[in-house]
Amino acid sequence: MKKRDHISSIIEIAESEGVFTTAQAARLDIPRDTLHDACVSGRLERIAHGAYRLMGSGSKETDELFALWKLTVPRLFTFERLAHWDGICVGGSSAAYLNGMGDFHLSPYRFYSRKRINSRNPSARFGVRDVERRDVSFERGIPVTRPERTVFDLILDREDPSLIADALRDAANPSGEFDCARLREMLVGKYGEAKGGSIVESLLANSGILEGEGR
Repeated sequence: MKKRDHISSIIEIAESEGVFTTAQAARLDIPRDTLHDACVSGRLERIAHGAYRLMGSGSKETDELFALWKLTVPRLFTFERLAHWDGICVGGSSAAYLNGMGDFHLSPYRFYSRKRINSRNPSARFGVRDVERRDVSFERGIPVTRPERTVFDLILDREDPSLIADALRDAANPSGEFDCARLREMLVGKYGEAKGGSIVESLLANSGILEGEGR
């Protein structure tokens, strides 16, 4: 493939994926040397080791987060991963930030997976946790835990109780989208009826809301 064709392929994958990986590029026959040269020339920017985006496309605060998620299964394109739930998602404090819940920060990036994932990136935090497909939504092509699951994980991650209460208060807004019954179901499943129910009641009280305010 000629260099001109490589550049066209880079633009194609960047427009499709936004942030893309070296392995994805290889599937379009784009060699590593071309990616390196594109970075040197200022056409590409390396977001993380093995992940790039097109310069001039507008950087986003979620670029590194997207790169780290894509690097967990680097060869597959986003549409392929969305078609088959693999259990790898953004959760905990990072999900709270993306969901507009409480006073949490996006980084360090919190991910959950059914199996242990090791990363050399100091900004990534991977935890082993089984998240069901119904408990995630896809935000701009990346799976993020829904508010109910996010609160559940904040509890499991032993975040500050007052911050969790603030997050719940933000999630259980007048729109009525927050599913208190689902949160109770998860907590009871984890801790048993007595303790799980007590955690829910305490959390709702600290949040200053009634259980009936959610669905």
